[in-house]
Amino acid sequence: MRSKTVTVNGKQIVVREHKIKELREEVIPKILGALENEDFKDKEVKDLIPLLEQKLSEFFPGLSEADIEEAYPSEIEELITSWVDVNFFGVKKLMKPLLSLTRLGSSLPKLGS
Repeated sequence: MRSKTVTVNGKQIVVREHKIKELREEVIPKILGALENEDFKDKEVKDLIPLLEQKLSEFFPGLSEADIEEAYPSEIEELITSWVDVNFFGVKKLMKPLLSLTRLGSSLPKLGS
């Protein structure tokens, strides 16, 4: 199991890898549920900060909303990046070659043209 330790507002937060079952049954529904009733179209950044504070403290129980409020944006970025790295490292490694193949395929002449 992969994990990374990230410092946010002076606290050491361990970001751990989830099992596929946990991602499917708990994490993804939680993410979708958090975003489901939000209309981001007319919101400004200042409107999103309270939502971010609340939701991050739900996903990372070691952090309080106050910790997130006192954190630097780079700490939050590292926290989210670490979570993606720990849980989707393999997918990220596969995406670059797959995207290259799709670009290559779209640049080839079409048959019958």
